[in-house]
Amino acid sequence: MLVFGVVIGNGVTRYVQRQHQHTRSVMTLAQFHLNRLEAAAQAGQCTGFELERARLRRVLDELQQAFPLSLEQDAEFRKRAEALRSALGATNAATNCASAGVEAKGIRDACDDCHREYR
Repeated sequence: MLVFGVVIGNGVTRYVQRQHQHTRSVMTLAQFHLNRLEAAAQAGQCTGFELERARLRRVLDELQQAFPLSLEQDAEFRKRAEALRSALGATNAATNCASAGVEAKGIRDACDDCHREYR
């Protein structure tokens, strides 16, 4: 009976891990691009900053797909997602290289605000 319980428990654990695999992967990818965006801002690389900001916009779309129930049912989550979208700016907005550091901080702050609420 004990062996049967271990086998069932192991199967359930694996199932739950697979269910959250997409969510963890998207968050890891977001962190990677955020770090690169901040590095580009610090180095004054406008092209790199723009590239990473565009990638973060796509990751935000993935985050919304990874958390569909939260987006649909949780007003606070929607508010945090909109704050990140706003911090990322308009899709066609050109970055002033001088303000890239400030923009990067705003994006980091939007991410951190959500993590404080949901982590």
